[in-house]
Amino acid sequence: MKRILLLCLGLLVSLSVWADIDPGPLLNKVTLQLQSEKWITTQTALVYVGVNAAVTDQGIGNVQANVLGKLKQLSDKAEWHVLSFYRQQDQSGLENIRMTAQARLPQSELSGLRNKAKAISKPGETYTIDNVQFVPSDEEIQQANTLLRNDLYMQAKSEIDALNKIYPNQKYYLYSIDFTGYPPSPAPMAMNAMVMEKTMASAPAAPVPVGNKARLTATVVIASMPDVVLQKLGQ
Repeated sequence: MKRILLLCLGLLVSLSVWADIDPGPLLNKVTLQLQSEKWITTQTALVYVGVNAAVTDQGIGNVQANVLGKLKQLSDKAEWHVLSFYRQQDQSGLENIRMTAQARLPQSELSGLRNKAKAISKPGETYTIDNVQFVPSDEEIQQANTLLRNDLYMQAKSEIDALNKIYPNQKYYLYSIDFTGYPPSPAPMAMNAMVMEKTMASAPAAPVPVGNKARLTATVVIASMPDVVLQKLGQ
């Protein structure tokens, strides 16, 4: 019984010592703003194709499958997705169909794309290249994010190592890191309009990587607890 009482008394004393210490205000803190930059490059582009067709009411059920088949003739290097589908009956009783389809194509598939669109068009069914955007894929963005974060971690480690070299008794460590500017915006990447027009109407050419610069900033707090506090906490 006495042993239990002594143990409880020891725990109460220990807890009272910890309760008297709020280590937060006693931390020696260094706050830094670190930044990393990286070019996100892509050799693919989002291609938007507009489709206008006039069909009878009986043919409305097959129009989407027929259009996707024609788009495969435009390029079979990626999967085409229908983004919008609009139908309206005209005065002659035909159904006017307007569709927008999208696919991510490699640059090599952009050569002669407008001519291919004209080739698969026919009276009552036309295909036009509405837009081409060099936007990085989700995978490319994630890879860039990983590289940017790793670079900021290494910068923070270098700062910690430098502080510990100058103040070896302080034992600095990473207290917190807060990223801003994350993730890099997947904005369309610019390509010279004249070059793009020639590329889409000419013979295949060597792919040219197109890129945007991404930036990631981190607020880094490096902290060290004074030796006297460490000793008191260890009692």
